[in-house]
Amino acid sequence: MPVSKPSQAFTDAEILRLARPGIQALKPYVPGRSIEDVRAQYNPKRIVKLGSNENPLGANPNVLKAVAKAMPRVSLYPDGSNREVRKALAAAYKVNPEQVMVGNGSDEVLLMLALAFVKPGERVIVSENTFSEYEFSGRVLDGKIVKVPLRNFRYDLTGFEKTLKLKPKMMFLCNPNNPTGNHFTHKELESLLRKAPRQCLVVVDEAYADYSTAKDFPHCLELMKRYPNLIVSRTFSKLYGLAGLRLGYGIGDAAIIRETLRVKTPFNLNLLVQTAALTALKDKAFVRRSLSVNQKGKKQLEAGFKKLGLFFLPTEANFICFRVPRPAVELCEDLMKRGMIMRPLKSFGLPDWCRVTIGTAEQNRFFLQELKSVL
Repeated sequence: MPVSKPSQAFTDAEILRLARPGIQALKPYVPGRSIEDVRAQYNPKRIVKLGSNENPLGANPNVLKAVAKAMPRVSLYPDGSNREVRKALAAAYKVNPEQVMVGNGSDEVLLMLALAFVKPGERVIVSENTFSEYEFSGRVLDGKIVKVPLRNFRYDLTGFEKTLKLKPKMMFLCNPNNPTGNHFTHKELESLLRKAPRQCLVVVDEAYADYSTAKDFPHCLELMKRYPNLIVSRTFSKLYGLAGLRLGYGIGDAAIIRETLRVKTPFNLNLLVQTAALTALKDKAFVRRSLSVNQKGKKQLEAGFKKLGLFFLPTEANFICFRVPRPAVELCEDLMKRGMIMRPLKSFGLPDWCRVTIGTAEQNRFFLQELKSVL
């Protein structure tokens, strides 16, 4: 048999011919800067990270103990159906386990929904100035993305209603919105659902909903009983402090969930993640403490912004979005030199805005002190 000769690496032109058409339009997700990045680049004496909306209390100690106890079993495969986690979530939300799906972060839940239902050329409606993974999930399936602008920095659900004439297959909505922190109401969502046909799936990402205290925040589980095309996704990354373990979940009509699970990869939740989830759901004290720290920190930061004369948006999440008087990327770079990490919002289409995670009282003091210095 002839032996193939060594050849040069693929050229860009060859790769373009090999790759699936359209994926060049996909924009890589831009994460917040890490502590390791900042230490390697600037090596400040102290580093406080308030850039990625993580829980400032860190991981739940009870979860860490449970995960450590489960470590000897990592040579065994986990439950591929995630039965116990789904049962525990179903009990928490008073739904059937068949209505629950879990994923490697809510990112995977959103992508699985698109994989299961979006066909090439079908329209996917998203908002401008929001989490980029909604557009990614639609575009990676060759869906046609339609963007609805924010109105006064809020989701414009009337604008979403107007897109129904385009016969979309799926809508992605973020509530509260990342990065603006504000919310749309129960009445607004119900109006959209009332007009949307059954074949248009309305996916509401409630990653930050646990932090909301708004009385008019949507009761999606109630709406789901009348509108089976409504699906909600949530996460353990924020309130439960498990961002590094990656665990998200979706709740919806049992038939929708069943079809979506057809595209699930085997063992998408590892054994340690499943252990962490079951432990975290039982620990109500950690949740109460996290919510309390967030409420106190929100008041502290709002008072600080007012004192500095900075315009900010009222928030229902665990972060605050605020405008700065010079390019946000430059300002955030200056802060990182001083050991303070927050998020410039250029990648969200808001070049003069920043987003800061609500931290502990001490973290917030450090942030406001360093922000004043660079301003």
